Amino acid sequence: MLSSRTRLLKILKGEEIDRVPISLYEFDGFYDDWIHLNKEYVEILEYAKGKTDKMYFWSPQTSKPVLFYGVIDEECISREIWRDGKSVYTRITLETPRGTVEKISRRDDNIHTSWTIKYFCRDVKDAQKILSIPYEPWRPGLDSFFTLDRKLGDDGIILGDIADPLCLTVGLFGLSRFLKLYMRNREVIFDLMDFFQERICNYLEYILKNGAVTLYRICGPEYATPPYLHPKEFDRLVNSYDSEMIDLIHKYGGYARLHSHGKIKRVLPYIGRMSIDAIDPLEPPPDGDVELREARKILGSDVVLIGNIEERLLELGSKREIEKQVRKAIKEGSSDGGFILSPTAMPIVTPLRRKAQQNIIHYIDCGLKYGKLRDM
Repeated sequence: MLSSRTRLLKILKGEEIDRVPISLYEFDGFYDDWIHLNKEYVEILEYAKGKTDKMYFWSPQTSKPVLFYGVIDEECISREIWRDGKSVYTRITLETPRGTVEKISRRDDNIHTSWTIKYFCRDVKDAQKILSIPYEPWRPGLDSFFTLDRKLGDDGIILGDIADPLCLTVGLFGLSRFLKLYMRNREVIFDLMDFFQERICNYLEYILKNGAVTLYRICGPEYATPPYLHPKEFDRLVNSYDSEMIDLIHKYGGYARLHSHGKIKRVLPYIGRMSIDAIDPLEPPPDGDVELREARKILGSDVVLIGNIEERLLELGSKREIEKQVRKAIKEGSSDGGFILSPTAMPIVTPLRRKAQQNIIHYIDCGLKYGKLRDM
């Protein structure tokens, strides 16, 4: 039997493997600041040992203020945190050469995510403030990468996480305001994306050149998918920028994984032009609009499909439904190419309901049961 590390590397290289890899997605690294403090989650992680294949989230540590992949002068940025009832609020204030912008986010007790309730930018004037920020390239230490790599050993591989220019640009405004501005003033949108592209690619090349070579998940393309924008806009907003990132990753021997929720069927032909190595989460209808067999037909045999078990199925579904969907996903996803079984997201609430815990364990069991196609 192959180790998880070997299994994942082989599937990314298009080589034969012993069984379909099984991922617990954000349970591997993304939730590290809270998951190990909750018994019901720890029990899942203990059960998963030796059964699932880790693609463990990693990003560099920093002792300096960093924003948009650039170092910020400590005197130009401040953070204020306060509690109101069952919520914790954070205000980030940024002084730029053209004026001040601020962002406010909220995090509720026992829900391990945050919501932006005020964005840095409301209009072109605020965008110009962002564009005026001096650029000092971020050159982080990479010891944490090599430490994590040794710690993982045969249990899996590191998954680098990086935002593309569209992700950072939408994050300035929120999606609805971004879409309105894109319709009225595309010039400033592309100015911002070019601004971010330089920073992202400089950062990415630095960490790759210094040995942080692995599988990288690129986030942001979902903001240019239908029904928000026409597929042709996807080519302008995603392909034109992400292709350069993908080429950089490949230049140093890494692998590129494109992340896009939503209805992506009509943009899959554009995605297929970018020479990606993998894609997730490939949500089925009704949340998404593409079945794995359709994605395989459009993308071909060289792209590893990752997905497509909906998170709400793990929360609310029956064990029979989970078994049916896992079996279908493995059968369709493994047809004529590589496939990694994965949820489209994972629970973020504490405590975790017993039903959800048992369903996640059953998901693992079903992945092992049907992971060898000859057993189906």
